Amino acid sequence: MRGWKIINPFQLEESEIKENTSSNSLSKVKITKALLTLSDVLRYKGEIDSENRVLGSTGIGVVSETETNLFGLEKGKHVYVEPNRECGECANCKAGEFSKCSNIQIAGENTDGFLSDFVSIDSGKLFILPESVKALDSLFINHISLALSVVDKLEVQKGDYVAIVGANNFGNILAQLLIYYQAVPIVVTNDEEDFKIAKDSGIYYVLGGDDNWQKEVSQITGGRMTKNVVYIADCNIPVAKAFALASFNACIAYTGVSYKNSSLSFAQAVKKQLQILCINNGFGNTAASINLIANKAINLSHLKLDSATYETVPETLKNMSEMLDKEDKIYETVVDLV
Repeated sequence: MRGWKIINPFQLEESEIKENTSSNSLSKVKITKALLTLSDVLRYKGEIDSENRVLGSTGIGVVSETETNLFGLEKGKHVYVEPNRECGECANCKAGEFSKCSNIQIAGENTDGFLSDFVSIDSGKLFILPESVKALDSLFINHISLALSVVDKLEVQKGDYVAIVGANNFGNILAQLLIYYQAVPIVVTNDEEDFKIAKDSGIYYVLGGDDNWQKEVSQITGGRMTKNVVYIADCNIPVAKAFALASFNACIAYTGVSYKNSSLSFAQAVKKQLQILCINNGFGNTAASINLIANKAINLSHLKLDSATYETVPETLKNMSEMLDKEDKIYETVVDLV
């Protein structure tokens, strides 16, 4: 097995990958598509901590070898590979509380990602994709799983207003999920393209760069502001904007499929006695996310993606890095591996 691994900042190398032998129930999957996100670019640049790992935060493929036949898992099946895995060694894992794993293994971060020809993985981490789920849509399963975690941890109820600061692909998906659960998202963005995509996706309350966000949110909520605010970590909007949209004693969720280091002042958060949650994975939500896609609960057709091939990964990351330096917009990129 071979894949694109970070060796040093700005240096990728196509390396041999040691095959997984940690389980007696392993399957081998031919990766057909992987997803590059901003976090992959920042690791490539050395701007966020990274181990020497294969990049690619999301992957789908076809089973090429399997030792077991678990719930229809067999050679030739199209599958989604779970990117979030419990470590199995921390105190919580040993107590059977895997969702509280203190050292969760995240693909492309602290365990190998999916920019490789094959992966060898425990069969229990593979999810068969229904024929009704399109390949490109399945690359958003991790986004939906994370959005489900946000909704769960914020304990969003029917009719609740939720401000979302940032309207990238993840912010868009989260807003649609909130609508599905009969909450009321208010999306704010300073990006004209994201504004249009959000509107085209059927999100009613979308505020753009020319709007007075605090005034508009106050009017929408009858002066109450919102008791839940979600700040998308790579939205390039000051965190103080999220604090301004929150009511007294509200909850702020700091999250995103991609994230980067940022500076912020907690003065406004302390004044309002805000609670801040940091949510970085959607562990345990994969099956529910696949069902949401299969049932067309979320419209993914408007979302923006770029494309690349396995051979062009070094050039693609170099270009994305240069665009980021120039403060140009970069998009999540689908890498075709077949």
